[in-house]
Parts: sequence; C-alpha cells; structure tokens
Amino acid sequence: MTLHLNRSISVAGPIVGGSHGFPGTSTSLDISAADYVEHEYFVSGNAASYIATNSWTSDGRWDVEEESYAPYTTRIIVRTPTDPATFNGTVLVEWLNVSGDTDIDVDFGHMNEEITRGYAWVGVSAQAAGITSTGGSALGDGVVGLLTWDPERYGNLDHPGDRYSYDIFSQVGAALRSPGDVDPLGGLVPTQILAAGQSQSGFRMLTYANAVAPHARVFDGLIVHARGGIGAPLGEGMMLLDPAPARVRTDLDVPVFQLITETELFELCGGPGPTSFVAARQPDTDMIRTWEIAGTAHSDAYSLKILHPQYVRQFVDIKNLAALFDIVNDGPQRYVSCAALRGLREWAAGGAAPASAPPITTADDAIVRDRHGNALGGVRTPHLDVPLAVLTGEKVHVPTNGATLPFDAATLAALYPTHEAYVTAFTEATNRAVAGGFILPEDGAVLIAESARQMLGE
Repeated sequence: MTLHLNRSISVAGPIVGGSHGFPGTSTSLDISAADYVEHEYFVSGNAASYIATNSWTSDGRWDVEEESYAPYTTRIIVRTPTDPATFNGTVLVEWLNVSGDTDIDVDFGHMNEEITRGYAWVGVSAQAAGITSTGGSALGDGVVGLLTWDPERYGNLDHPGDRYSYDIFSQVGAALRSPGDVDPLGGLVPTQILAAGQSQSGFRMLTYANAVAPHARVFDGLIVHARGGIGAPLGEGMMLLDPAPARVRTDLDVPVFQLITETELFELCGGPGPTSFVAARQPDTDMIRTWEIAGTAHSDAYSLKILHPQYVRQFVDIKNLAALFDIVNDGPQRYVSCAALRGLREWAAGGAAPASAPPITTADDAIVRDRHGNALGGVRTPHLDVPLAVLTGEKVHVPTNGATLPFDAATLAALYPTHEAYVTAFTEATNRAVAGGFILPEDGAVLIAESARQMLGE
C-alpha cells in the first residue's frame, strides 16, 4: 500500500511504573494462557485536522484536505504473541472506544479468540476523552481518563482534541509498518495492517473509511462495527447527523466489512428514520460486505463479562455490571466477529471475499420475528435456528444491551423431545453456519461440544 503520510513520529516504551503499576485498559483476559503479552507505548508527533472540500452526501464520497496541525502525545496498548514464529503477519489496530469517558477495547473482547491465534493487536487512544476526562461517566463517578487516573504514569500525555484523532490513528498505523528506534511490535514484521472500531468508534471508522482512508492510505482493510446509519464528525462529537443516512463509499480500493447487530437497525440512533442503520443499507460490492447478525445486541453479556473485571481492577467507583450478566443478550456475536476478522484478513490479502448474507428481515420500521420472538433473516447461527431462548438486540431491561428470554419447559419439550434431538439439530445448524463462513471451524467444534453438555431448561 502506498503511504502518503510524511510526518515523523516518535515512540517511547515499553511504559512501566505509575501509581497503579499497570496500564489503563489492561485486559482482564488471561492472554498469557495463549502465549501473548501486553505492553504499553507512548506515541508523539504532529497531527493534522481535516476539513471537507466537497458537499458530503449519503453516498460517502467525502473529500477532505488537511486544515491545521498540532503536537500530540498519546498512548497505545500492544498485545503480541510471545513466539514470533506464531505471528501470522496481520496487525489489527483498534480505535479504542471512549463512550464511557475511558478507553475500552471492545473489539478485542469480541475477537480475542481469533486474535490470539496469531495476530498482533494494537489499541489506540485516538480520542481525547480517554486521556483527559475528569469524571461524569455513565459507568460510575470514579471512571476517569488516564491523566486523572494515574498522573504519575501518564503526565506526559497531551491530546489536542478530536479534530486530530483521525490523523493520530493513521500515524500509529504507519509507525507499525515502518518503525523507528523503538518498535512497538518487538521486531514482528507485518504483512498487512487492518483497522477496527465499535460503537462510537464505529461511527468514527465510517468517517475514516469515507473521508480519511483515501487520503492517508495506511490500512489494508477496515471493520466498521455496530454503527448506526450515520458517521462521526471530523471534529468533536459522537454523531454526524448530516448527511443521514450515510453509506460506505463504493470507490475504495481496500475492503470494508460492516458488522451490525439488531440494536443498530433502529434503536441506537433514536428509532426509525434516516439515522437508523436500515436507512443506510447498501448492496455488497467487491469491496464492501455487511453482516447483520440476528440475535445479537450492541453490548452483550460476553463483552460485559470481560469489561467488568477490567473496570473493577482499574476504578474504585464503578457500576455493578455483573448484575446484568443474566438478563442482557447472550447471543453469538463473538463467533461471527471472529469469522469476520479472519474473512477480512484473507480478503485483504487478495483472497476471496467473505460470503454475502441477507439483511435481517424488517417491515413497517420493525424487525420481523418468528413465532418464538427471534429475528428472521440476517446471519444465521445455531443459537437462532435451534433456540433455547429469545435473543433480542432491542431494549427489554437495559438500552442497547438487548435481552435473553429463556423458553419455558413446555416450549423446550415441544421443540426437543430428547436431548439427542437438540444436539443433532444444533450440530446441523452449526455445520451450516461453518459452511457459510459465518462461524470458524474451530469455534463450531467448541459450540457442538457445548451443546452436548447443555442441560435443557437450565
């Protein structure tokens, strides 16, 4: 890929010390069990802001030029295999989410099982809030940015504002490809660098794809995860309401993979209308894939079970997210996300594009559901085709978290007269999903083994 960035940056680290003795956003997962290590680095440079040079419309062909420049020092978290021989050549660079006024590695959580099969992962503090926030987070009064959380460790960080976030993100990607004296990848040589962002970061990734990627030309492929039907502004703010809807531009020369849950179809941006993802739907192309994953929610039990202990370790005053584990959506988003990552890796390397999937069925500004309450259409998984519960991405108890509503004993008995009948049906559905490319073979094997241990009604 041709690199148009010409501003030099410096990297310092690995960073150690501080009053807590560990980095903010340090994962709660035992990545050492997969022979992975985590390190933190500071990155400094001079970043550009961007200004639009044409009228932005729904087709996503958003042209920009550099407007102003500002010095910055931010941080990155790097997770790599301990044995260089197991590195598969792909680096996934995640735009850390700051919707809770702290950096959150949401996509690492969803995709960790695939990432730790040989990828390197880099989380970027691209936006200011994760560094400069002094409180007021919806997650709890004690949730703050890095400067307030550990001034001893992070006192040298200096973020000039979100106008510069896109170029900061690009510069980190460029530094991974062409490191200087300090190599954050520890000598690993990438053959491709992918980018990903979820939720607020997904909105940013849409704008990155449409406006910045053609200008910067850093990443070999992009994952836009769990956005509504719009993008993000070039400056401050979470959502860009004009144009609405906003689609992925169709003239990109690198692939863009959109992962969408039920929540984004209508609920995330305030209901039906031009800001909903349904309004932004577009056909797949040679460079665009969109998977709408039936039975999944914007935030789910699996991701909360990873993030909650991470928050508890880092912050004193934090909401008890553990109280949500049993009531929010527990759908199979993680497995489909892992399949999407591998699919993008192969696609960006010149392989076949991942399979197309029909959208989730909608009518009259609502998701169409089967007799049990599960969505029709979309990416199908065994959890939907051989269900034990209603898995919805729409609000039942908590906004954006969906719900898991278990079937009663009579329903289960009618669906599955014997445990063997359930396992047989689940195995067949899993094999269909694997054959379609929506679940990886190794994950499918895990799911089938779990179904054999599943006690119906528990």
